[in-house]
Amino acid sequence: MTRVPLLIAAGFLVLAAAARAEDEKAPEATDAPFLGNALEPAEVPEAAPVPAVATEATPPPAPSWSCEAPPAVADAGDAPEVEEEVEAESAEMDEVRRAEENAALVPAPKAEEAPAPAAPAAPEAAAGQPAKVRGSIPLFPEIDHDLATLQGEYDIPIDANEAVRAYIRFFQTEPARKHFVKWLGRLSRYQDRYRSILRENGVPEDTLFLAMIESGFANLAYSRARAVGPWQFIAGTGKRMGLAQDFWVDERRDPEKSAVAAAAYLKELYEQFGDWRLAWAGYNAGAGKVEKAQRKGQLDFWTMARGRVLKRETKGYVPKLMAAAIISKHAEAFGFRKDEIELETWPESERVLVPGAVDLATVASAAEASEKDLRDLNPELRRSCTPPRGYPIRVPAGHRETFEKNWPTVSASARLSFAHHVVAKGDSLAAISAAYGVPASAVVSMNGLKPGRRLRPGTELVIPLSAAARKAGRAPASEAAARARLEELKKAKPELVEREPAPQPAPVARIEEVDGRTRATVLVQSGDSLWAIAQKFGVRIEELCRWNGIRNPRRHKLQIGSALVVFPRGIPAEARAALGSG
Repeated sequence: MTRVPLLIAAGFLVLAAAARAEDEKAPEATDAPFLGNALEPAEVPEAAPVPAVATEATPPPAPSWSCEAPPAVADAGDAPEVEEEVEAESAEMDEVRRAEENAALVPAPKAEEAPAPAAPAAPEAAAGQPAKVRGSIPLFPEIDHDLATLQGEYDIPIDANEAVRAYIRFFQTEPARKHFVKWLGRLSRYQDRYRSILRENGVPEDTLFLAMIESGFANLAYSRARAVGPWQFIAGTGKRMGLAQDFWVDERRDPEKSAVAAAAYLKELYEQFGDWRLAWAGYNAGAGKVEKAQRKGQLDFWTMARGRVLKRETKGYVPKLMAAAIISKHAEAFGFRKDEIELETWPESERVLVPGAVDLATVASAAEASEKDLRDLNPELRRSCTPPRGYPIRVPAGHRETFEKNWPTVSASARLSFAHHVVAKGDSLAAISAAYGVPASAVVSMNGLKPGRRLRPGTELVIPLSAAARKAGRAPASEAAARARLEELKKAKPELVEREPAPQPAPVARIEEVDGRTRATVLVQSGDSLWAIAQKFGVRIEELCRWNGIRNPRRHKLQIGSALVVFPRGIPAEARAALGSG
């Protein structure tokens, strides 16, 4: 079996709108897109043979296009409609993380606060003693029973110290509180399923609160560290734990598969360190950081939290998890009212086998379900179509028979195939879409193209071709035929040729010397991108982001007229002349 690295850009829009979209014009040309911070390269196995469906009519053959994955191309992310949801769920976690950083919650517990092993519950005869009175946990006065009883409610470690109390107060205070309310609503959806998975894999059930602090139980959450999904796996760890990641799917977003992977990883860490607090720290920072702290004589988590090996985020990770667990089981005691929590439920589903690449709108129609339902049930799908191989997609419970009844009538025209196109100088979006007989919107969506961006020569595109377009002769028979048609279009309609934009002087508002270095203040112009600004000044994207406090360049939105600081390798002569700088 051949394996090829596959990194291609985002998305697919339903081809049913082809007729009205064919007349779309190419977007206005602007600077080249920022290509950083995409998912790491993933290897994709060759598409599996498509199982035969006895009642399915054979679709018209395409002379040379493949129904399998096209050759490797650059990946800029997910389908635009998927990307919108990714951004919304990620923004929630970004706001919580920023608030956490601003709150500086990690002064570690003092030595005398380091937790001791849980003592048995105090006998009733001792109830009058102040330190042991039922309901007298000094740091958690909201709890109506003692620490030993509280700890007995969990199968994970629960400690009472200033760090845990600080995170409880953090979750009670805006802006974190409004998000924690949402998390409590999602908890009711995932709790039973996650507890079952954790129990089956020999991991404490209350470990589910790790997913709460990682993502708020959001399947599409994406972090600045490029971690993805409800259990926030980075690409490498996800692959090692068996989560598939390719152009079509990212199983880090599958709530059940990622929970199984997280349970296996946490169990591995626990077996290595023998303590759940250290296992959680290793999950956040990597086992190597915990091992390094141990080599320095820091043998338990709270000692590590007072040391310098672990970063602030990891020092806060364990008390944050404990705080989330404490509040979740005593929500009303901590001021989270039942009437403000919208309880969600686990959506029951069943699987149907879709043979080959089919757009989700068609699958939804056959199942008599909504496309939104399919997206919700299959968050691992990165496109608006199924992969180009037999794929068992989830449909709402009770809809499998409906799908099987309706599928034969839609299957003949449902299958997609794909062309691979390398952009040449002068190729425009309008010309490319016309040459392949597809709407421009389909090309934009399948490749995650940003509105208003010009196509750079050398960019590789995936072109979705419907069975209807092939049958009607709108789709060319091969890439060579498409290229010939494209050149004819460019000659016949010069307005379709993509023109190189005239070089523009860098929009520098001020140049000054600071500590022996040249610093430029750059004003963001229409069409600017971080990539384009970095290129103009000969600096790396990472440097530009560091100078301006940009944590996630892939999701950062530039505002026209805003100022960026650059320490350039060189200042364009036009900019210096305009400012009178020498």
